[in-house]
Amino acid sequence: MMTQHSKGFTLIELMVSLTLALVIMLSAMQLLLTNQMSFNLQSGMGNVQENGRFALDYINRMVRSAEYSQNTANPTIGIITNQAELPGLINNDLVTRNDLTNLGKGLSDQLVTRMWVSQAMIDGGFRDCEGNAITTPSFVVTRYFVRADSVTGSDAALACDAGNYAVDAAAVASYGDDGVVLLSTIDSFQVLLGVSAFPVPALGQRFPVRYMTAKIYDDTPVASRPMIVSLRMGLLVRSNEKVNTGFNDEPKPIQVLDKLILGSALNDKFIHRVFTSTLALRNAI
Repeated sequence: MMTQHSKGFTLIELMVSLTLALVIMLSAMQLLLTNQMSFNLQSGMGNVQENGRFALDYINRMVRSAEYSQNTANPTIGIITNQAELPGLINNDLVTRNDLTNLGKGLSDQLVTRMWVSQAMIDGGFRDCEGNAITTPSFVVTRYFVRADSVTGSDAALACDAGNYAVDAAAVASYGDDGVVLLSTIDSFQVLLGVSAFPVPALGQRFPVRYMTAKIYDDTPVASRPMIVSLRMGLLVRSNEKVNTGFNDEPKPIQVLDKLILGSALNDKFIHRVFTSTLALRNAI
């Protein structure tokens, strides 16, 4: 009597099937991880681009009018580099300074500007960088600097402090505090001053012939000091979160105007990007 043998997989066939299934699963996982890293990279680059452009565009918009004065025949200085240029100021750390703070990826600068806010600007709803409304025509002093941000836990954030004073005031009101944070993901803030030729040419012919740090400008004797007619600013911005790109090589150094940030300082898994801007002080040239 013939018996029918049971049909099924042999041990070898089963092992081959399991191996193939494992290879397919590993390939799928690798594809998923690659897609996730690509998404994180694109997301990180996106928020760096958005944050950097916002911060630089905001500063540009405010600084362009730094030389605007209520007295066109004898205009006031728009870029403040010395405490004597503001009424009642006794702290020289509250003016434009080179290498003032050592936060983020090294030393950062500070920029202080002054502009006249007219009644027309007040009627148009003008507010300073801290969101304060200006009620009467006056000078507004604005300070951009780097400090820590306890709210987000960032050790380096771009902040803005604003004060104001009337023409005959003895001191600048509401100036010199921590201000408000404009961007909490910054690693470096650099400023170069564009100066005209000396002797200073006539109005309409004052073009930048050289860019220098605030220290070099301040060390120049007053008798031979050129006029500041433009600004060059640089921001090194990082992503909001660390991003695993899958690359373990040390990043290349990044130049932020006159400062070189070494690759070893940038090996922190964050995405870093430099934003620069050069603008003329429209009322100084």
